Amino acid sequence: MLIAFDCRIIRDKNPAGIARVVLELLKKLLVFDKKNDYALIFDSIEMKDFIIHNLRHIKRRCKIFIVPFGMLTWQNIFYMPKVLEDRNTDIFYVPYYFASPFFKKTRLIITVFDLIHFFYPGMQKSFTRKMYHYIRLAPKMVFAKATKIVTISMNTSRDLVRQFKVPTKKIKLIPMGVSDNFRVLDKKKTKDFIKEKFNVTKSYILYVGRNEPHKNIKALVLAYYYLPDDLKDRYQLIIAGKEDIRYGEPIRDTIKRYGLEKLVTFTGYVDESDLPFIYNGASVFVFPSFYEGFGLPILEAMACGVPVVASNYSSLPEVGGEAALYADPYDVKKISKNIESILSSQILKEEMIKKGFEQVKNFTWFSATNSLIECFEELRQK
Repeated sequence: MLIAFDCRIIRDKNPAGIARVVLELLKKLLVFDKKNDYALIFDSIEMKDFIIHNLRHIKRRCKIFIVPFGMLTWQNIFYMPKVLEDRNTDIFYVPYYFASPFFKKTRLIITVFDLIHFFYPGMQKSFTRKMYHYIRLAPKMVFAKATKIVTISMNTSRDLVRQFKVPTKKIKLIPMGVSDNFRVLDKKKTKDFIKEKFNVTKSYILYVGRNEPHKNIKALVLAYYYLPDDLKDRYQLIIAGKEDIRYGEPIRDTIKRYGLEKLVTFTGYVDESDLPFIYNGASVFVFPSFYEGFGLPILEAMACGVPVVASNYSSLPEVGGEAALYADPYDVKKISKNIESILSSQILKEEMIKKGFEQVKNFTWFSATNSLIECFEELRQK
């Protein structure tokens, strides 16, 4: 079969979040799927060159389709079916729900990583008015058209059924995997790297991710503030990840209001090759989100031997299992207490690390990729 893989969600050369996951998935598919042929869809030569460079070690030839329109355009809705069906594409795999519902012959498989735009409508402000209405209304049509909808958590599966009345038989749960790059590293090399790269010499509490409102970083800052002074003297707070200027000011205002300017460090975007080091150097990882489609950073931290404090909302308890300490994301003092408990007890810390290693074993890219290939193969039989 010819499977078209939509690469257009990877928008820049510093992929983060879903884009980073999609790039990893593409690599694994091209390694593990020996039966099918692949066509990669791009909307710019620049991103085509970037992704092909990332695939350079994979000895696999793919067709390349460059289309003159992005995912969030009217052209994508009306012209993409013709582009693919004129090329006899059997399956179009879209790693999001921004797809055309007008395919006739080509079968559509989508992955819904999360439904953040529906739970936090404010994140749609960057869209044009016309596309805003499309994003609010069209997913029902896309979900109805899709032959199969892949989700990465039970929480997202339930949201699809509740919000959009998607039949459960159409949904396939495929949790994400953790890259082998995330593992325990040499302590001295890690310490030296963190000092040289980020100018950090003190022990630290870590957050990795973007700074959107649903990430609840203000609560993390307040939880840090409520730690006993002796712990703040010993541990600084590092907030690592690409910053969106639309959301940064309230976080920095909170830091300033509570006099934490010298204790909180923003690293900005962290290259994927550097992430294992920044995880390994952390004493505890904190992820207090209100909403996550999955929560991969929790597993990445666990794989690096770092104990985790997380929110008990959405998919996070599902991903962290019994290997994290949980708190209501609105309960700042409980988050703080959980951080304090880990930092103050070596026995608890070692117990959480051990549980984390076991939890990570449940999430592999080998399993995730082969489950997706099974989805493709099921369509071969129909």
